[in-house]
Amino acid sequence: MVKEGPDPSPKESEILIEVKASGINFADILARTGRYPEAPPLPMVPGYEVSGLVCKVGEKVSQEWIGKRVFAPTFFGGYSSKICVPQEQVFLLPKSFSFSQGAAISVNYLTAYAIALKLAHLKKGDTALIFSAGGGVGLALYDFCKMVGATPVGVASEAKHPKLRDHGFKFLVDPKSTGFENQLRKISEGRGFDVIFDSHGGSSWSMGLGLLSPLGRLIAFGAFNYFDELKSGKPWRSDIDQGKWYPVDIFDLTQENNLVGGFNLATLWKRSFHPLQVWLNEILNLIEAGHLNPTLDREFNFEQAGLAHHYLENRQNFGKAVLVFP
Repeated sequence: MVKEGPDPSPKESEILIEVKASGINFADILARTGRYPEAPPLPMVPGYEVSGLVCKVGEKVSQEWIGKRVFAPTFFGGYSSKICVPQEQVFLLPKSFSFSQGAAISVNYLTAYAIALKLAHLKKGDTALIFSAGGGVGLALYDFCKMVGATPVGVASEAKHPKLRDHGFKFLVDPKSTGFENQLRKISEGRGFDVIFDSHGGSSWSMGLGLLSPLGRLIAFGAFNYFDELKSGKPWRSDIDQGKWYPVDIFDLTQENNLVGGFNLATLWKRSFHPLQVWLNEILNLIEAGHLNPTLDREFNFEQAGLAHHYLENRQNFGKAVLVFP
């Protein structure tokens, strides 16, 4: 539902952005369906990231910002033609980037940066298994693998394999194919993976623990499998609370010399934006150096938000889908 209202007015340390593009994320879908604990209560406005033009600033913000091309993470509210954002969350758009590319920076690259460089300590020579390789985060993780000299192995549906090969992946496996786990063992030549980036959850986490090399790291950053379970009508956290999603035994980790970690952008953000601010500045440096380049999949007009959610929910995207405003 589209609702008209007066333009928001920036508080003293805020910037008012005329939105040109808004990133579409899986978190938006979970929030819309009431399955995202960090989301505001319904009715709410989705949207985790925007790009656009600064049209007004608060009293404590320099007037020099007005007219600047910017992007900003927004923690919901991004599906709006205008939005007020704290100054600390607003960044200058790289000169060569379109507004749609700007709306593809914050969520995907913050997530990939955090899990690849801060949690997994991805390094040259590592072999990294990337679930949902054709999604925005998956392709951002590919960029980081390429940057540090790691070998990416992609998990994605067979339909996405041609595009992923064109993108640069040499090793690909369909998670629904026969002998999925054995295929992965063959690719790792029985040694296991140094890093596993898993957005699926549940049974894939259990499988992943058995696919780690000595000193291997399993990083969880999503639970797509659980979202699929919820479609059947199960209440939120029903299986999680029953312990069916806890495959980790700490004693086993000590015996196998493995590490398990997890990342949730929203919960970190709620505690403090400061680390995200630092990381985004580093990400901008890496973009300027040519290491990172968002993959845009499709632009949807603002009125097509429902269609865009359906598109993402059915895993049709390759890279980032965005909403564009007139």
